[in-house]
Amino acid sequence: MLTSIIIFAITYVLISGRRLRLIRIGRPAGVLLGTVLMVFAGVIGPQQAFTLVNWDTIILLLGMMVITEHLAETGFFDLAVGALERRKLGPKALLSILVFGSGILSAFLVNDIVCVFFTPLLVLLLRRRNLPPLPFLVALATSSNIGSAMALTGNPQNMIIGALSGLAYGRFFLLMLPIGLLGLGLNYGLLLLLYRRHLSRPGLVQVDQGDQLPAEAMALAAADRLGPASNGLARPKYRRRTLAVSILVVLGFFVLPNLPWTALAGAVLLLFLCNRDEAAVLRRVDWNLLLFFAGLFVVTGALQVSGATAALSDYAVCFLGNSGRHIWLFGGISVLASNIFSNVPYVLIIAESLRQMPESELMWYTLAFASTVAGNLTLIGSVANIIVAEKARGLHELGFFEFLRFSLPSTLLVTGLGLGILQLYSLLGWL
Repeated sequence: MLTSIIIFAITYVLISGRRLRLIRIGRPAGVLLGTVLMVFAGVIGPQQAFTLVNWDTIILLLGMMVITEHLAETGFFDLAVGALERRKLGPKALLSILVFGSGILSAFLVNDIVCVFFTPLLVLLLRRRNLPPLPFLVALATSSNIGSAMALTGNPQNMIIGALSGLAYGRFFLLMLPIGLLGLGLNYGLLLLLYRRHLSRPGLVQVDQGDQLPAEAMALAAADRLGPASNGLARPKYRRRTLAVSILVVLGFFVLPNLPWTALAGAVLLLFLCNRDEAAVLRRVDWNLLLFFAGLFVVTGALQVSGATAALSDYAVCFLGNSGRHIWLFGGISVLASNIFSNVPYVLIIAESLRQMPESELMWYTLAFASTVAGNLTLIGSVANIIVAEKARGLHELGFFEFLRFSLPSTLLVTGLGLGILQLYSLLGWL
């Protein structure tokens, strides 16, 4: 047990060091070292390591990545931003569409991926219209996190919770939809309040001759996201096919029992319907992220095999209980722990405690919500935040404390709102 705890601590330092810019190696290398150490130290056997990987989560992530890449290459995200540009909306109206649009899309397409594709296009739009970047960049990062809490496909930790808990996709979405929408509304109101001077300056919008973003600018944004990819899919027929399959996959989440294979089936169908060499799309899949999660499953699974998580679980079950009044304590702990340990490792560790509770549905919902909105607490609290900050660096250097001035009150208010609604669900007997 002690050996597994030491190895996990080493692994955590390695995967967090890059996030804090203390070391140069990436997260996959750090977690692979932990995986190898767990095997060579005898905590787990070589064959046992493969059984500890939650392949449902890996398959679901892979399927969603392939589907989203097809949406990007067929021009879905470019058309969405182009439509906004043609409408010449004012700053506040544009901000509202960004908040709710990125939030709702994140529920189904994964928040990190939405930020990858939208940030370069948002930067182009802000430059063209001479809009202040700060409120819009903060809105994209925080809203994609909040919106991703609405579905089990919204972010990696929710995918893991869905795989471990057996929660029904449709029921989860229906119960979390009001929380997500109200949370996005609260986030939007706070953006208007804290950035009212940025959004109300006269002469903010430039008058341009064109009605849309220039084609060359859109091409540069696509190149930034996709690299030198073929434009073979940027035709209406492929766009219609991709949208149809994407909608079918989302509907399948509600009616079919197996989320991972529903997503993978949609991805494979798209590969065949587009009738071309699939290497271009598959090269852009984030294999580093998939490798990172596979290794992390092994490291945290080895903790479970050693008995370390069982000791924590026994204490947590007695300490937390399973009633509505305990969700505030559990939610608060989850927000803090998700920022200290990172949300995915924390979810994997605490999941063992929830499995031991006789009626743990309320706690699973609390964990999914709190570990997701926890990502908004700091700039390094979520991969989505880092993606927005890095891809917008040429336009605006988003600072840690600059982000914190908005993210701290937003996280506290949205967390309180969500936990209050979950407690109401408990009182009504819905959870």
